[in-house]
Amino acid sequence: MTTSDERFQKGKEVRSLLAGGGGRSFEGSVPSAYELAPDMYKITTEFLYGTVWTREGLDTKYRAMITLSAMTAQRTDTQVRSAIRVCLDVGVAPDEIVEILMMASFNAGIPAGHRGLAIAKEVFEERGIQYKATEVYDENVPLDERYLQGFRRHEELMPDVFGYHMSEPTPEERELDRLMTEYYWGSIWTRPGLDLKSRAICTLASTVAQGRYDNVIRRTIEGSIRVGVTRTELMEMFIHLSLYVGVMPVRAAMNIATSIFRSPEFTEENTS
Repeated sequence: MTTSDERFQKGKEVRSLLAGGGGRSFEGSVPSAYELAPDMYKITTEFLYGTVWTREGLDTKYRAMITLSAMTAQRTDTQVRSAIRVCLDVGVAPDEIVEILMMASFNAGIPAGHRGLAIAKEVFEERGIQYKATEVYDENVPLDERYLQGFRRHEELMPDVFGYHMSEPTPEERELDRLMTEYYWGSIWTRPGLDLKSRAICTLASTVAQGRYDNVIRRTIEGSIRVGVTRTELMEMFIHLSLYVGVMPVRAAMNIATSIFRSPEFTEENTS
């Protein structure tokens, strides 16, 4: 049984680690907030850094990735900048960061994703990182072929590719499905630089951050399991996100996940 002081001291160590180590001190992305609420420094140091970031069951690299995805979805520039720095400090490669932010342009909207990319460029320059951009998009690929590639990738996560439709889709919905299959699934999810498991957890983090409690988050959780995210990793993801996005969206996601674990396809022995 740990004490508050033990958690606080551990939290200070973790803050230093996430700031790059070497005895560096980190008081959060908005340290001026603690001038008005000094107790929040103690509480967040104990809870978030001394308890949550140190929990077993989810790799530190994944914790950094989902934090970046959630902060990007919430369009908080200061926190996005801090999350990018943390990603670099715990071993997330620059090309992985770029891919996460490219996905965010679809998951949370172009303003969020492109702003994140602009901030990443600034952080890379600040760190002296000579980043060579990856150009793999081939505009000469026939649209039917791109659609098929996207359909197959989507199907890996969700066998009933269009199962999120609650009723017969309208012609406009079908047109959007076609475009998303070509570009989101066929052009983004098939890119190198970020593996499927990482793409799945980042998408899920973005979805939770936006407060989605419906069939979309259910399907995203199911898809995450199909590409290797374990039951333990999922639940740790939600615990990790609690202080970043709020408890209510996290509890809603946990409830959905728990109901999924009870279904025949996703029994505990298959998801642990």
